[in-house]
Amino acid sequence: MRLLEREHPLDVLEKHVRGAIAGHGSVVLVAGEAGIGKTVLLRAFVDRVRDRAQPLWGMCDSLSTPRPLGPLRDVAHDLDPSVPELLRGTAAPHEIFAATLDALRTRPRVLVVEDLHWGDEATLDLVRFLARRIATLPLLLVLSYRDTLDLDHPLRAVLGDLVASPEARRLQLTPLSRAAVAALLDGHGPDPAEVHRRTAGNPFFVSQILAQPGSPLPESVRDAVLARITGLDPSARQCLELLSCTPEPVGRELLDALDVSPSVVGALAAVGLVDRHGRGVAFRHEIARCAVLEATAPGSESALHAAMIDALEAAGGDASVLAHHAAAAGDTSRALRYAADAAAEASRSGAHREAVAFFETALRHVGNDAATRAGLLEALSLDLYLTDRLHDAIAAREQALELRRALGEIVAVGAGHTALAGFAWYAADRALAAQHVDAAVEILSSADDPRALGFALSRHAFLAAWAGDTAEARRAGERVTAIAGDLDGDAVLRGTASIGVAVARLLEGDLSGRADLLDATAVGLQFRLDDLATTPMSNLCHYDVEHGRLGDAEESVAQALRISEERDTPICTAYQLGVRARLRLLQGRWTEADDDARAVLRSGDLPMSQLWPHLVLGVLVARQDGLPANPHLDELWRLVAKFDNPGMVAAAAAAFAENAWITRRPDPRLDDRLVTGLFARTYAGRDAALGPLVRWSRRLADAGIHRAAWASGATAPVADDQPYERAMALWDAGSTDDLLAALPLLDDLDARAVSALFRARLREAGVSSVPRGRLPATRANPAGLTARQLDVLALLTEGLSNSDIAARLVISPKTADHHVSAILAKLDVRTRGEAAAVARRLGVVDAPVDTPETARA
Repeated sequence: MRLLEREHPLDVLEKHVRGAIAGHGSVVLVAGEAGIGKTVLLRAFVDRVRDRAQPLWGMCDSLSTPRPLGPLRDVAHDLDPSVPELLRGTAAPHEIFAATLDALRTRPRVLVVEDLHWGDEATLDLVRFLARRIATLPLLLVLSYRDTLDLDHPLRAVLGDLVASPEARRLQLTPLSRAAVAALLDGHGPDPAEVHRRTAGNPFFVSQILAQPGSPLPESVRDAVLARITGLDPSARQCLELLSCTPEPVGRELLDALDVSPSVVGALAAVGLVDRHGRGVAFRHEIARCAVLEATAPGSESALHAAMIDALEAAGGDASVLAHHAAAAGDTSRALRYAADAAAEASRSGAHREAVAFFETALRHVGNDAATRAGLLEALSLDLYLTDRLHDAIAAREQALELRRALGEIVAVGAGHTALAGFAWYAADRALAAQHVDAAVEILSSADDPRALGFALSRHAFLAAWAGDTAEARRAGERVTAIAGDLDGDAVLRGTASIGVAVARLLEGDLSGRADLLDATAVGLQFRLDDLATTPMSNLCHYDVEHGRLGDAEESVAQALRISEERDTPICTAYQLGVRARLRLLQGRWTEADDDARAVLRSGDLPMSQLWPHLVLGVLVARQDGLPANPHLDELWRLVAKFDNPGMVAAAAAAFAENAWITRRPDPRLDDRLVTGLFARTYAGRDAALGPLVRWSRRLADAGIHRAAWASGATAPVADDQPYERAMALWDAGSTDDLLAALPLLDDLDARAVSALFRARLREAGVSSVPRGRLPATRANPAGLTARQLDVLALLTEGLSNSDIAARLVISPKTADHHVSAILAKLDVRTRGEAAAVARRLGVVDAPVDTPETARA
């Protein structure tokens, strides 16, 4: 079929490929409904430019669970040999992405990723990764997708990032006009106006009618497709039906394994439903494939899938594709085997959501094999945890534990308790975590598996250290060290055990614990154990912040987030962002603290990660607005009551005392046994934990709001790198000069409720000319955005990308990302375009003057 009314899209693609050849890469998004001609357009374009830029064509397939990095696997053999090697191995996603990036630097290329709406999680991450770096690549990245996406489709967020980039252009393909339909029919067949009415100008539908111009107009495209295969001989039709059961292109090796000859391929191509695809063949359109498959004889579909499995096994097909066909064929044993293999491969690729789906497929086919089911549930629980589905992870692991217990597998039962202890800790249930650890140690102490016992003792050491019982943490750590020595110095076991011991050292003031945590992370990275790679860093940045080492914390938090993002562990990223919110609060960077805290609360359901965000938002509400109701502090109390950790309880109690001082309302939680017990217990790090609480309790007592026995006593001096604490130290000093010196600090922080107390005290002291605070912002802000968010929104409305916003405001790209996410949440919109529209409607930013560039965007 001729390509009509596509001159403009072809010109745009030509322009962008010229830029790629000159070394200035870009992204073109080709959007439209099914059958609109995306594939035909792109094939025509690729044919035009193949002598100037190497074409690479990858496809996302409509498999029940997508292939992890499927499009990259399609083109990997045309890149550097290291890329397919990494895909076959156990490389982490960031290593695969980096190798792909290096390979794409070597020569001008056009990389087409077709049907991105079917893309897996890892492929979407790869697209983001390449798009952010494309300006320096000799690459045109072309992404086709159907634009009928659900509101919660994962591609929507990716598109939101891409369309805002200056290196991206979106092409919306439209249906053919009546004139174009008439030109295609060229006086043959049905009336062009009727064809246009029936097909709505959809090129694929028109092509099916054009293929049989002498026939009456079919009632449906399905009829049109099937009419084209009536003339095929039985063997060719059987081959077509066989090909229709697989959504992905069929390569030459698979065609040979299916015993499909070149002559049959030629016959199938002649009817116009399939095209040659490299050395293989693919259906021209998904609609045609589905129509052929649906028309097969009842009950024959499973046989088609079974034949495809045999051929794929002979040709060395992907486990993910084999799992799809085995499930469709009802082949229980092979569905189980290949789904489990595909799950492991997906997990290694960083596609943890796909790994979960494959494990669930395997579980549906496991039958009554309790041991296999338990193993699958144990593996599934880890990927559920990594995808921030902690409660589901706990449920899966508990099911596995019951199965192991029924099977009498003592070591596996003990290991299950060890794993559940970790999950319970992250779920803010310290008591349950301790019960699981005690059970694990008791069970494994009498079992013949010292390594499993070592991991249980490591968990025990960790919980003891966080409770401030450093002596017990050291004793448990020494036992694990001895066990590891008997196991030829087991590095993983030794590294796991070192976490709790290192925390104990830090609580005792021994900073060598920092190096121990970094060493443990190195072991995790070496052995590709994501939990071991990320957990030590989470502990390191937590204690750097809580002990006031803010300079060290800046580095450790950044390193922790980098590792968690590289290892694709969002559950760890969420916790570390919460720690960073706490750090930014102490540094006086309150807008960033607010953004980080809100990003965590939106990201998932990990109770432990929500602790510091609720504290941060709670004290910001108090300092800025002084409201009597503070739901963030209420939620903070609920969480710390379950943790019962001295450091956490002390930090929360200090927040309650500060809120009571600002609002001039006593807080009964300060008299709860959980708080009063902090001063009756012995635990490591006691002075550092209690210092802020003592200072705020003293202020409460001085104001006559609440008196406590611990309101006296010496505390460590306030560091210079904490502006709010410096201002409060000036309150404690109390002279009018001190109070006046504090006002600029508080006004810069926008601590309105606190600065009001300072001004009132100055007036009470007889100061007649108390400086006024900042005047309210003159521009309307009904959306409740912070000043920094207003700045970001103004630039976003201009069409700037996150990286450009970061450069303009001199902030990090990640901070810009968080600002944009917070803005979308506060405006209750999903895309940047919607945010800009709402901002103009509300008057938050001025409507821009139309320019040729804005008109083009």
